[in-house]
Amino acid sequence: MVDTELEPSPPREHRPGPQAKRRRRLLATSAGLVLVLAFAVGGMLWSKGVFWAPVRLSQVIDTSYTVAGRAPALPWPAQGESYLYVEGVGPIGSSGPQDAEVPIASVTKTMTAYQVLLDHPLAADEDGPTIEVSSALFGASRSADASESGIQIVQGELLTERQALESMLLPSAGNMARLLAAWDAGSVPAFVDRMNAQARALGMRHTSYADPAGIDALSRSTAGDQVTLGEQVLRNPAMAGIVDLKSARVPVAGLLTNTNHLLGVDGDIGIKTGSTSAAGGCLLFATRTMVGGVPVTMVGAVLGQPGQPWAIMDRAQVVARGLIEAAQRSLVASTVVHSGRTVAVLRQRGHADVELAPGSDVTVVGWPSLGYRVGVTADGVLRVSSTQAPESVVTAAKLAEN
Repeated sequence: MVDTELEPSPPREHRPGPQAKRRRRLLATSAGLVLVLAFAVGGMLWSKGVFWAPVRLSQVIDTSYTVAGRAPALPWPAQGESYLYVEGVGPIGSSGPQDAEVPIASVTKTMTAYQVLLDHPLAADEDGPTIEVSSALFGASRSADASESGIQIVQGELLTERQALESMLLPSAGNMARLLAAWDAGSVPAFVDRMNAQARALGMRHTSYADPAGIDALSRSTAGDQVTLGEQVLRNPAMAGIVDLKSARVPVAGLLTNTNHLLGVDGDIGIKTGSTSAAGGCLLFATRTMVGGVPVTMVGAVLGQPGQPWAIMDRAQVVARGLIEAAQRSLVASTVVHSGRTVAVLRQRGHADVELAPGSDVTVVGWPSLGYRVGVTADGVLRVSSTQAPESVVTAAKLAEN
């Protein structure tokens, strides 16, 4: 028997028929048309900036706003200097030469307290370190001027920093001002150097201190510079709390009474009185009140008020009260933009415009004739600033789609 090996037959070649070929051609043609159409549509959208065009924010309300009415006429003193500032809004006015440096008496102690608190900070409810009245500190506290105000201090007395500050600020004790200066810096002259450096740092260009108590007539400043310092005082919770006290008690001197008789009147919250024959009557003051539901803080200074030595401090306080009451009557709340009003529009080619509006009324406090600048930032925030203080934002509101 002969074995025979069989070889497999080669596979048949499958050839598409005429119909299959037509389908393939149709699919290829359709795909090409779709690709061409996609490029055409994409090109059209690109030319319109749908993909790359920047988003532009356009403000559609006026860039300025003016409070209706005539500018207020305040009872400015005929002599000396005065300056009144509404926080965040700007100066409502002034009188006297604003760059003439004049003696400021015990208003000087404002910087003394401010510098001590910078070097030895206190929280609003802290008493701070204990100060022992050593022989050196007792010696530094003494004055050759018998007319200077002071309190009883004895060697070996223990005072907290807060009690020492209260002793200086409320009854305006010059001996405590020098004691604090020596305790803080090691000597009174070294502390005075710190006071002057701080004045320069705060931009008080017309201020120079010769002593920490103000009994030296060479401790001089301007009403405007002292208002600058007063604003800083209100930002320090410990000091703001102390100058607003009507009285306090310390170990040896006992009950201390604030020489500022305006406290609590018309929202008065301090800050410091002062009077000497060279300086006249002086007062650095601050008030807080509400105007149309908006809290308002004012800081002012009255310097160089004339009169008999026993009456000049009262004179300064009478003048200050007149300015405070007149200014408060002049302040009004005005709505710059009402809730829901379109103030800006987001635009981009190829997209629908998006209108932006505040979710509530945008209200500012000012006085008749005062102008405001109104602007919308790139991130959609409406900002309003007074033309009197353009660097400060009176109010701001985040805008949302209308």
